[in-house]
Amino acid sequence: MKTKNLFTGILFGTALLFSACTIQEDNIGDVIINQGGDGSTSGTIVLEGQITSDLTLNASETYELRGGVSVVDGVTLTIDAGTRIIAGDVGGVFSYLAIEQGATIMAEGTASQPIVFTSNKSTPNPGDWGGLLLAGRAPINRGTTATTEVANLTYGGTDAADSSGILRYVRLEYTGGKINDDAEYNGLSLYGVGNGTTIEYIQAFNGNDDGIEFFGGTVNLKYAIVTGAGDDSYDWTDGWVGNGQFWIAQQTSAAGDKGIEADNFSDNPGAAPFSNPTLSNITLIGAEDGDGENKGIEFRAGTKVSMYNTIIKAFPGKGIEVDDDQTLVNLNNNEVIVRNSIIDNVNSFDLDHGGVATVDLADFATFNNFTVDGSGAPFNTMGTAIPSGFVINGVRGSYEYTTAVDGVDNFDPSTLNSFFTAANYAGALQDSDTWTDGWARL
Repeated sequence: MKTKNLFTGILFGTALLFSACTIQEDNIGDVIINQGGDGSTSGTIVLEGQITSDLTLNASETYELRGGVSVVDGVTLTIDAGTRIIAGDVGGVFSYLAIEQGATIMAEGTASQPIVFTSNKSTPNPGDWGGLLLAGRAPINRGTTATTEVANLTYGGTDAADSSGILRYVRLEYTGGKINDDAEYNGLSLYGVGNGTTIEYIQAFNGNDDGIEFFGGTVNLKYAIVTGAGDDSYDWTDGWVGNGQFWIAQQTSAAGDKGIEADNFSDNPGAAPFSNPTLSNITLIGAEDGDGENKGIEFRAGTKVSMYNTIIKAFPGKGIEVDDDQTLVNLNNNEVIVRNSIIDNVNSFDLDHGGVATVDLADFATFNNFTVDGSGAPFNTMGTAIPSGFVINGVRGSYEYTTAVDGVDNFDPSTLNSFFTAANYAGALQDSDTWTDGWARL
């Protein structure tokens, strides 16, 4: 391709108007999903190296990432609604887009014109390229600052309100390029990102590793979907203390591990600040990928959490597992909380593979949780059977408790803080909801 250098670190090729891709469908596991990407790279504008001056990507063009592309401190990358960005690997080096500390991304799509990052392959597959990485200056618990496991970015600091910009109506497809057995890219990696950043209406689709992962920081996440993650759908570690609402995870039988994997810090489970997010209206739908181990949630390595109005269904392993001594201490101190939730899983709870805890997540009298057999077995006999009126089709469905029928009302998350929307029901997506329409692939 003919290219010319427009400014330091970025190469642009011959530009043509964006043409619609051919949409295919494939059947992965139990879910039919649309394939994206047409493999065409002719006429794309190529981005390489460092972006050192403010830049706007327009929807009238198609852009291709070549290798690692980084937006540096003090620079703003603006991506217009409807823009398409393709990526792959060059000589075994996976392409990615990184927003460094002090840099800003303004990627504001719409429901009818989402911003799409996808594979440049004619037959796309999970792991075709790296992913999107944001590095901020909010607190973490592995030191004041640290270095990312991929892309060698510095993250962390002391500014809880740090802003890396806006991500809205963004879809990340076929991410998760594998560097080695210990390092893979996620769909969206949030390293020490502050709560001045806005992230909502995000989908990670058919990635090879985790869908969305938090490495410390204070950033919030609303309206998020992870479909077909090869590892965990959502993951947190390093002291993440943000809020989350309206999250969906849908596994396929192709690959997958946990709906949520939640750590404080594996090397030092007592490290401060503790991971301690507040979450509500979560739907986690599992699948069997052949090993019988997929779990709804694993709380481990000292994490804390407050979780409300959650649905966990169809994981062949445990619905919720709590591992490691520090996490059990947190559980006993009422700092690992799951309330007003439906665990529609054959195996509801496991506390450290038989460990002893004086507080039980299945305790109906305290936590208003419903389990598949009504017992919360094997840890107590105070659970209440899942209401007969509870139905979920795919990822769509919720349940609103009523005192007359269930003896309890749902929790109103808007009472927690101003981030949360009133949603007095379990689950992320009611039958009448439209927040996934147009931009998401379900």
